[in-house]
Amino acid sequence: MNSATDLLRAFELMCQAHAMADIYEANRSVCKYVHSTSRGHEAIQLATAFCLQPHDFVSPYYRDESLLLGLGFTPYELMLQLLAKGDDIFSGGREYYAHPSYKGKDKPTIIHQSSATGMQVIPTTGIAQAIQYWETLQRKEAIQDEGSVKGSPSGPTASGLREEKRPDFMKASTLPIVVCSLGDASVTEGEVSEAFQFAVLKQLPIIYLVQDNNWGISVTAAEARAMNAFEYAAGFKGMGRVQVDGSDFEASLSVLKEVSTLVRQHRKPYVVHAQVPLLGHHTSGVRREFYRDQAEYANHSQHDPRPKLRNRLLSLGVAEQELRAIENRAAQTVADDFSRVQAAPEPAIVSVSEHVFAPTPVTVEKGERSPAGASKIMMVDAALFAIREIMQKHPEALLYGQDVGKRLGGVFREAATLADIFGEHRVFNTAIQEAYVVGSTAGMSAAGLRPIVEVQFADYIYPGFNQLVTELSKSCYLSSGKFPVSMILRVPTGAYGGGGPYHSGSIESTLLSIKGIKVVFPATAADMKGLMKAAFYDPNPVVMLEHKGLYWSKVPGTEEARTAEPDADYIIPLGKGLVVQAAVEGKIASGESAVVVTYGMGVYWAKEASRTLPGQIEIIDLRTLYPLDEQLVFERVSAHGKCLVLTEEQQLNSFAEALAGRISKQCFTALDQPVEVLGALNLPAVPMNIELEKAMLPTPEKVRRALEQLLNG
Repeated sequence: MNSATDLLRAFELMCQAHAMADIYEANRSVCKYVHSTSRGHEAIQLATAFCLQPHDFVSPYYRDESLLLGLGFTPYELMLQLLAKGDDIFSGGREYYAHPSYKGKDKPTIIHQSSATGMQVIPTTGIAQAIQYWETLQRKEAIQDEGSVKGSPSGPTASGLREEKRPDFMKASTLPIVVCSLGDASVTEGEVSEAFQFAVLKQLPIIYLVQDNNWGISVTAAEARAMNAFEYAAGFKGMGRVQVDGSDFEASLSVLKEVSTLVRQHRKPYVVHAQVPLLGHHTSGVRREFYRDQAEYANHSQHDPRPKLRNRLLSLGVAEQELRAIENRAAQTVADDFSRVQAAPEPAIVSVSEHVFAPTPVTVEKGERSPAGASKIMMVDAALFAIREIMQKHPEALLYGQDVGKRLGGVFREAATLADIFGEHRVFNTAIQEAYVVGSTAGMSAAGLRPIVEVQFADYIYPGFNQLVTELSKSCYLSSGKFPVSMILRVPTGAYGGGGPYHSGSIESTLLSIKGIKVVFPATAADMKGLMKAAFYDPNPVVMLEHKGLYWSKVPGTEEARTAEPDADYIIPLGKGLVVQAAVEGKIASGESAVVVTYGMGVYWAKEASRTLPGQIEIIDLRTLYPLDEQLVFERVSAHGKCLVLTEEQQLNSFAEALAGRISKQCFTALDQPVEVLGALNLPAVPMNIELEKAMLPTPEKVRRALEQLLNG
């Protein structure tokens, strides 16, 4: 039985939500930014909020203002975001209304999530995945403690959790849960299926709250989907599910109390499917009169949660006078807060570029790059050894992706032995779910983990692009720095040996069009290890492009990719290029030299090509494509006056061409002639046939001809 206190509190918050919708409608010229309201959805949202505790996590969707009111946010705080004011506690005026991000001890944590409907389900499921991971570490710690008491030594797979600060949400007296809220129309998204699949496979402690108002903008349920979310959930073995009248506050609260208790105690996923009316507009810009007829809207209005709850309170003996006082108080609070918000300051213009990235702690090169007596190792092993050292030191590090687990250790054996050393709770396989692999890291990071994930080939990254672009890259910026995403995405890339059109692509230009991520491209074993360490400690998303043709130095001319293994402390700051081959000073002084700016396989093409041009060619290995070491590039180009930018990518509209343009502008007065660019032919894919592949790609001979032409003017 729900208490009268809950009912009265819910009624007052419903009145606030109603007054907010009314005041927005009456002040449309002031409320100029696109927004949605929770009208019709108030009961299920408030019921959900009332069941959450401060150590829980929740991801509201764009219509969830009542849920936010129920968590304790004030109308004033919400309306600061409505009018994109500088004091907006969620995003500093950068995000839409009811797009919260919150980190505090008094309320559940709310990670950043986008407006791309259904997109938030993967990052939020990643939070539940992280919670389960922390719980697993605690159980293993308890087993080790028991073994130590019995005289059993702790082995090398000890969690090390005692040495780290346990997350606050794991210190509460009850276990945390996660709630992900979404509309029924978004359940048709393929990424929702990926999240559901992972949640039932791993039995994660998450509730998917589906608010079904029968509309997806102007598309009805009958037009868009063959089943509702409750029926859909039946196809996921192990998913609990329940339906409720989401316009009935008492029924909603009873169901949410039961489900939240079950998930808190038994750690399993649940779908709560709530039927609700839509009483407001889809958004302030897409108004109901555009597409809804009066009879249909009148039918929805019969299920308005606020009058329902009001009548219920009257039946329980609450006086009419008390209810009117609540209504008046709510209306006055909203009116006063709206006036205050209008007078609040706009964001400072200088803040526009803040929080693109969180500051990195790695700013200088440290450790020994070539320790005395160290054996030479391959690039693939350098990555393996770097991750092994990271995981030995940091229990918050884990590795997952397709085929990286115990049986195979990655299709390139780049994760070989790691699952044996650290256990399958830390190194494990996923299904063919690039979106989940990428997007789950946002939730994992917000819950205190530092995931390292893989996609098998660069050509396979595109299903994960939605998450990389929409969620990960924007999280730090749109949460005003509260939720940078600390993750490494490993991507084998590049062509050699007839890999064919779906295993040979180069994708750096596509990646570099995304703002808010960092892109690394090592060309030697030493750089692989040093950059992997820096990427791990960087609190931002880092994509590691790893040329599979350099992994084992099987391609003729790439033997120098094998280097002495740096020590365990070796680390290279991101954004620092390296001169890997210098020209003779006399050649530079006489104007007989040129500089090649390149990365990856281009380093070795340039080295081979320069053998016939002794002392004339300087080679810069960029190592990191973003951030880029522009200072080194501009300095060396200015010294030589001649520059070739070399890439494996298709040349037209590439990163290399963009870089050449920047060099031309910055070094204009020092250049003897235009900056040249050499890349692959502008073909849609790398052909399978080895001879055709060679014809498409740069080669040492092609680079040599380009350099000779550059030197001869």
